[in-house]
Amino acid sequence: MEGLENQKMIQEIVDFVQRHPQSHASRVVLREALQDYGADVQSRVEELTASLGQLPAGDLEYCYYLIK
Repeated sequence: MEGLENQKMIQEIVDFVQRHPQSHASRVVLREALQDYGADVQSRVEELTASLGQLPAGDLEYCYYLIK
């Protein structure tokens, strides 16, 4: 169940970042996941998804609530 919840959070985060790439929340997510505040998310969607999946649960939840 937790894995499915994490996948849902990851997908919502990625969708948000793709829709709002210049927002402060998106930039913070990129810094947390990719260590790159200015990353071009459109060319790194798969990398962002994989990186979010490797974050500790608390960091993933931080990113999720940041975009909500």
